[in-house]
Amino acid sequence: MLYGTSRPALGFRAEAVVLNDSATGLIGRAVWTDDTDNHVYSELRGETTPAGNSIVGTFVGGSGRYKGATGTYEFSWRFLLETEDGIVQGQSMGLSGKVRFPQTRSEPAPGTSKP
Repeated sequence: MLYGTSRPALGFRAEAVVLNDSATGLIGRAVWTDDTDNHVYSELRGETTPAGNSIVGTFVGGSGRYKGATGTYEFSWRFLLETEDGIVQGQSMGLSGKVRFPQTRSEPAPGTSKP
């Protein structure tokens, strides 16, 4: 849930496909889906530190209201459960970051006229 001053108060479901190699770190892709089925796409990179798994995400676009999204975020990850069929569940902690969306203009730029 994203909430607080200047946050959209939206809940997202996130799904990621990652390769986590103890020698080279983590690399992957994630899709964040909001309650209206709009998506935000991101790339993930991470490393294991003494404090846990430190992960940095880069927003690389989206669909619907998130089209053209850019920005970065970071968090730490703790593995909680791995099922027999390889599904991993965990907990993210300390999520922070910023996302930007392209400006859309409903008014013409200064010095121009409406069509």
